[in-house]
Amino acid sequence: MWSNKRHFKAIVGAFAVALLMTGGIAFADDEANGSYRDAGRDLQLGFGLGLVDPEDTESAEIYYSAALRFRIGKSYDEPVWDGDSYRGRPPADTGIRGYLEPEVSYWKGESTGIEDSDLLVGLNLIGVVPTRSADYFLGVGFGVHFLDATVDPSITGPGADLDGSEEALGGNLQVGVDVNIGENIALFGTGRIDLLEGERNEHQTKVYVGIRFKL
Repeated sequence: MWSNKRHFKAIVGAFAVALLMTGGIAFADDEANGSYRDAGRDLQLGFGLGLVDPEDTESAEIYYSAALRFRIGKSYDEPVWDGDSYRGRPPADTGIRGYLEPEVSYWKGESTGIEDSDLLVGLNLIGVVPTRSADYFLGVGFGVHFLDATVDPSITGPGADLDGSEEALGGNLQVGVDVNIGENIALFGTGRIDLLEGERNEHQTKVYVGIRFKL
């Protein structure tokens, strides 16, 4: 997709700056209006779209993701949202919230006559630090990558085996922010690094944004 990977590096830099700016705004809002921290929801569904930079492709590719978060640990009754503010007693859990997050993601790309694709089915452990305006999260996870590769026949010649499929285990480290735009909905941005076993595309850098529904 992006023939020059410098474009992807610029996007990563812009994402980091935006994350820091959002953090400053959120903490300033807490100082001005009180450090109320939303209890969140026990179940959250997110859909993301962004870019992935696989190690062995010529360009950054479009990346699709979907994830379902399950709250682990204690849960409390939430105050009532009246359209402008919360009414009622703030929740007692003002520290880090924990979630288990099953996820599915996919990308497809091409490099030097080889077309690659990667379908990931994984599970993440997410820690969330809530503020009034935004929720910051850090996560680690693992999963199985279902990898496919198709080689251009002009490279290998007639009669060669052009297709290959394999499964590879992988782990990831991710960081991001949810910007709360309503009681049950947030916009999020995530940056992550995936490391895979194997010889091809074993290092993948991903930046993506999306929408999360707090059910």
